[in-house]
Amino acid sequence: MPSSHSLPELVARQIEAMILDGRLKAGGRLPSERKLVERLKVSRNTLREALKVLRTRGVIEARRGSGHYVCNFGDMQPQLQRLEPGSPLQQLLQNHPQTLESLLEVRRLLEGEAAYLAAQRATEEDMDKLKAVYEALVDEHPERDSAADHAERDMHFHHALYAAAHSPILLLALNSIRDLMVSFVFDTSDKLYFQDSIKNQLRTQHRRIYRAIEQRNPAAARRAARAHIDAVVDSLNT
Repeated sequence: MPSSHSLPELVARQIEAMILDGRLKAGGRLPSERKLVERLKVSRNTLREALKVLRTRGVIEARRGSGHYVCNFGDMQPQLQRLEPGSPLQQLLQNHPQTLESLLEVRRLLEGEAAYLAAQRATEEDMDKLKAVYEALVDEHPERDSAADHAERDMHFHHALYAAAHSPILLLALNSIRDLMVSFVFDTSDKLYFQDSIKNQLRTQHRRIYRAIEQRNPAAARRAARAHIDAVVDSLNT
């Protein structure tokens, strides 16, 4: 039988579990105290102590007059710049081709799951953001757009996809390879966006990913995301 002293910790862990399984979304507002008390079957004082525990851990944050919100930990805001020449990550990619192969293998798995979850969990706000970055991605101006411009819009699209998945653990996993991903996108942009045939293929794949999420078709979204990475691999090997 747990002591009264440990009860706030147990309640905090229940709330953490709700975040990890997607019932409470990163960046989203927690239910009211009244609803949480009813759902967790605890007293208001115990709940407040549990919320204090979560604030201390950086899992949630209090906003004056608005309530508690799940923090956007593991945020995947992309660092949209090319790595400095000679940087450790740059050298790693150049000197060890198997690192690039491994990165694409991991990215294929993670992005497939991100697309799958996004098709299930994306909010109206997520879809508005995804639509905006998708439309920017396909709105090309060849006379002024460089390959790096395309690469930047590509990263924005994929970031919006990751955020729409509302999976803190997935975001943390993606965050762990973020620098490699950004370096890869920019360092391959000249090849991927130089040929019209490859650009058209990538445009089609992004459309399929976006449409599958928009239509709430998780399986199709996963297939489209994985097919996209497969096509990138094929393009780089030609």
